[in-house]
Amino acid sequence: MTATDAALIALGERFEKLLLEHMDAWLEWAPRMRAAHAEAKDNVSALALAIQRTGCGVVQARMSELERDMQPLAEEIIAAPVTSLSGLRAKALVALWEALPATASHQGAFDFPDASRSLFEAVAGMTGLLPLVSELEARLEADGGI
Repeated sequence: MTATDAALIALGERFEKLLLEHMDAWLEWAPRMRAAHAEAKDNVSALALAIQRTGCGVVQARMSELERDMQPLAEEIIAAPVTSLSGLRAKALVALWEALPATASHQGAFDFPDASRSLFEAVAGMTGLLPLVSELEARLEADGGI
C-alpha cells in the first residue's frame, strides 16, 4: 500500500462516519419535510412556519453542518489516485453520498444516474460495501418517501 493510498483510506474512514451520521439526519429530516409540505400545501409562507413547527429546520441545520465537513473530504477522495480496493471503497462512499435522494419525496432507493448504479454495485461488491448499501437502502425504503 502506498502512502497516498493510506491517506485515501484514512479519508474514507472519516468520510464513512460522517456519511452514517448524515444518513441518520437525512432519514429524520425527510418525514418532517414531507409533513411540513403536507401541512403547508402550496403556501410558501406557511411552509416556512411548518418547517419550524415540525423541527425540520433543526435537522436540516445539522445536515448542513455535516455536509460542510464532508465536502472537503469528498473532494480530496475524488482527486486522489487509487491503488487498492480499500481506496476504491473510499471513492464508492462518496458516490453513495452523492446518490442520496435530492428530495424528501423519494422512491426508497439511492438516486444513481443510469449505468452508474451497475458500476457502483460492482465496486460495492468488490469492496465489501454491499451490506452497508443494503442496510441504508432498507432504511430509505422504510422511510417511504412517496
